Amino acid sequence: MSDTSGITAVTQEQPLPDTVRSMLKVYKIDAICDRVQDCLVDKEIPVPRWRDGNDEDHFAFRANVLRAMRDLGISVDPLHLQLVAEEVAKRIVGLGVLQPFLEEEELEEVIVRNGHVTVVRQGNPETIGDLASDKYFYRLARRIADMEGKGLGAAEPMIKVGLPDGSRFAATIPPMSREGTAINIRRFAKKKLRLEDLVARQSADEETIDFLAKVANSLKVSVVFSGRPGAGKTTWLNAFSHHLPERAQLSVVETFEELQPQVTHYHHLVVDEETEQMSDAINTAILRMRPDVLMIGEVVSSEAVQYILALNLGIVSHTTTHSQSARMALARLENLARKDIPIEEMKQVIGYGLGLVVHLALDYNPEKRGYHRYLKEILAVDGYEGGQYKLTTLKEWTGHGWTPLRGGMERWS
Repeated sequence: MSDTSGITAVTQEQPLPDTVRSMLKVYKIDAICDRVQDCLVDKEIPVPRWRDGNDEDHFAFRANVLRAMRDLGISVDPLHLQLVAEEVAKRIVGLGVLQPFLEEEELEEVIVRNGHVTVVRQGNPETIGDLASDKYFYRLARRIADMEGKGLGAAEPMIKVGLPDGSRFAATIPPMSREGTAINIRRFAKKKLRLEDLVARQSADEETIDFLAKVANSLKVSVVFSGRPGAGKTTWLNAFSHHLPERAQLSVVETFEELQPQVTHYHHLVVDEETEQMSDAINTAILRMRPDVLMIGEVVSSEAVQYILALNLGIVSHTTTHSQSARMALARLENLARKDIPIEEMKQVIGYGLGLVVHLALDYNPEKRGYHRYLKEILAVDGYEGGQYKLTTLKEWTGHGWTPLRGGMERWS
């Protein structure tokens, strides 16, 4: 451990207030980061890995940053020195110039294209501008890959990794990415929304959330939440989970830690995207943990096979998937599982095992100059006959409001 005598590093865990952000701009924090980083390299002081390093390692590293700032003669008001040193350390260990964005409560995504940065808050993109050179973001992406034990280079020009805070980091680099380094960081809200909050956001009406609350509590109906990327599928599934009965045994399997089940106790597996590991995890969850409810974070590939098999075992199963409509969500499940399950067998399992598709939309509202996430349709799946699913639209958005729920609600709740 490095000597830290006489040096006290302040831990700044909370998002920085605007006044502090303004102060950091005055000190040109990014330029300080570059100088300190070069100094640490010259002194052969390693950067702690964010997963493997313990608190002692990170404290020692902050002390080394503070010492480097003093050795370099960087001019900072003594009253601000600890805070500036802490921010420099966080950016070197973390995501550099992008680190402050990941500390914002409402931020959903960070997008980098050839040095140009855009952020998304509550579905609305906001241009930040050119924060650094493309070379800087290329080095940043390579460092994140190295921190996660993955390669990123000409042979493997694309990565997708989970960050320690649960965010999803994806990057592509040249030569595959022809217009410079491209980075997307998807953040997942720390605040746990409930279905009632979706009414306040004009994403649904009271009748819808009352109905879905009964569906969740019944432990009788499997649900797929579908929609385009960014439509709010994970948010809805998390909110839906709040209404599971307290007695329910819940197992959760996903490739990134996105889901935030709103129950007290549950079994949670986070696995690699490899087909075999996902299959083993879901089989273990179903056959060994014997849950009342299975939640799969997202169906994007072979998870569809395991999801359909779970339906056939009588396990109430909830998930999300990408699609352009509720009906096309069924087609997506079929396409993803087609190689492993005969189509007729698959359709029967979906028809009699799946209960509802809740389809969500994300549309631009020119009047409000922003994007609106909302419930588009609730589709009931009530069997399979004559080569066709038996489908009923229970509720849909008309363009001005939602239709009342159509009859036969007892079947679904």
